[in-house]
Amino acid sequence: MTFPIDRVDHRRLPPDWQGEVLVCDIDRTYLDTRFSSLRGLLRVPLESARSKRAIPGMVAFLKEIRRGPGSASRHTPIHFVSASPAHLRSVLERKMLMDGVEQDGTTFKDWSQVLRRGRFSRLKEQLGFKLTALLTGRRHLPVGAREILVGDDLENDPLAFSLYADIIAGRTPLGRIQKELQRRGVARSDISGIIGLKASLPDVDGVSRILIRMERFADPQVFKSLAPLLVACRSPCQMAIIAWRDGLISRAGVQRVAHELSGAGMARKELRLQLDDLQSRGELGERLVLELEGALSLRS
Repeated sequence: MTFPIDRVDHRRLPPDWQGEVLVCDIDRTYLDTRFSSLRGLLRVPLESARSKRAIPGMVAFLKEIRRGPGSASRHTPIHFVSASPAHLRSVLERKMLMDGVEQDGTTFKDWSQVLRRGRFSRLKEQLGFKLTALLTGRRHLPVGAREILVGDDLENDPLAFSLYADIIAGRTPLGRIQKELQRRGVARSDISGIIGLKASLPDVDGVSRILIRMERFADPQVFKSLAPLLVACRSPCQMAIIAWRDGLISRAGVQRVAHELSGAGMARKELRLQLDDLQSRGELGERLVLELEGALSLRS
């Protein structure tokens, strides 16, 4: 028995399709959703689309990923994953529509099944849910799909995304995965479901990048063991810069993300610091830094 999820696909890719697919967390990654307390958790289903606020810069970032590196949109597939209850799908999709964020499907935690089975701890359990959601999603993707995973550091996204990348690539023996999940408190039934999902998939190096929005941690060195696949980012602008470096969006796209953040109050000095930060971590060479300095008007 797998972790209860509720998945909807609005777009099915042909078997011979190749290219990037963005899989993005919603809560604290795209939207400013807080449910760290039980009161916050119970309030989530009652919120309207208008009451939800996007993380500054994330709307522009998602639009640029959708557009791709060219002048005309290539309609990069985007799938959202959320631990919110499935009956909130219409509210969140309405919010995406209001923001102009196109998406091709959503996966939610099936709260009704969780409550029906009396496993209340699953309402806040993330690792088993995320791995189940990602592996189920992979079964719907062509072998040639390359996933970009976007999340935050408040829960288990860095670990879940990295484990997922290792699992589908066959880099880590399933026995070791099983022990790691047991150590992390994932239920035995959920572990069995995860192992079963992997058994139905071929080994494929299908994750090209993991981008994590930093909020809990201040030092990106916390994630050093997960590099170079995972890049910790202080803002959506750093995400956009890495996406540009990887050939996923255009330089003009980085400018548009920076413009949205400037409108939300990010000073040019902070933008300069974030560019320097990526360079100091070895994520950007001098040539790319000089190119961005000109594009973002950061030269003194």
